[in-house]
Parts: sequence; structure tokens; C-alpha cells
Amino acid sequence: MVPVSYIVKSSQKISHFLHRHEPPVMAWDVPILDKEDDVVTVWKPATVPVHPCGQYRKNTVVGVLQAEYGLAPLFPVHRLDRLVSGLLILARNATKADLFRQEIEAGKVQKQYVAKVVGEFPEDEQIVDVNVNYNAREGRSTAEVGYSCDGSSIKGKTACTKFTRISTNGIHSIVSCKPITGRTHQVRNLF
Repeated sequence: MVPVSYIVKSSQKISHFLHRHEPPVMAWDVPILDKEDDVVTVWKPATVPVHPCGQYRKNTVVGVLQAEYGLAPLFPVHRLDRLVSGLLILARNATKADLFRQEIEAGKVQKQYVAKVVGEFPEDEQIVDVNVNYNAREGRSTAEVGYSCDGSSIKGKTACTKFTRISTNGIHSIVSCKPITGRTHQVRNLF
């Protein structure tokens, strides 16, 4: 600590430490469902990000597993949005992570989501093929179909998802959502 009037001399350093508080997450426990030598599978609770990002450093699935179970290093094989819960697979070494990446790219591994929606979802399989345009600056994305009003093609990346009704009670439906492509917020934008 120095007074405000202190003049910094050549070869001296100024250090500034900032203490930040992470936003809280609603869930504290990340249950381990299966642990093998090179893979760990967990139940990711909603509100917890998978890995450090944005304002989150410790309150993440990777951070909790490292702090609570001493599991490090960890390589998430796939990602689930912060607000989504579900099975999450993490490789325990770079070689296994690369093997999973190759299998995902080859189409040998598929994701499936189960959603609860308001209303009676159609009984027949529904295929939605749209363009998803993610705006990282605004942190939101839009789904667009066809052409814009001036006849130009729409922005974004193609996103195709198959939806199949599992059950309904007339008020809500449980729907299987299978992304054919993998785009940011792909399933979220279609509901």
C-alpha cells in the first residue's frame, strides 16, 4: 500500500486485486451416475453451467467435481445450456475426449432431449427445418424460415430437429426432441 502521492519509479510494478462474487446457482449437488477410469457421467442440474464461462468460475459442473471429488482434469464431451438439466459425459483425459469428438462428428453419438410443453402436441412426428441465427453480443438467437421481405436469403445456420410426442394429458405434452444438427439454442428456439 502506498499513498496517492507516491510516484512509481522505473521497474516497479503496480498490482491491483479484484474480488468478484459469482452469481449463485440453484443446485449445489452434481450427482455422479457412473465413474470409470477415463469417463465420468453426471446428472447436470439446471442453472449450473458446464464449465467456466462468463461470470462463472467455480459454480460450474467442472468446478464442483474438482472441488468435491478431486476429479481433474475433466473434458466435457458435449455441452448442455446452463438452464438445462440432464446427463453430462466428461472425459478424464484428452485422448478419450478426442475419441468422443470423432464419434460425434461421425454421427455415431446422438443427443435427445425430453421437453414438457403446454398444449396437446401433434401425434405424428414433426420435423422442423429452420435457420438459427445466434447473436453472441445480445446473448440471444432467432429461428427463421424462408426469405426476408426484400427477397434475400435469411441469416443463420441450418437447424433440423425431429419432435415426437411421448404422451399428453390434453393440457401438457411430453415431447422427444432429437436435433439432427447441433446449433446453439436449437431446441429452445423452436418452442
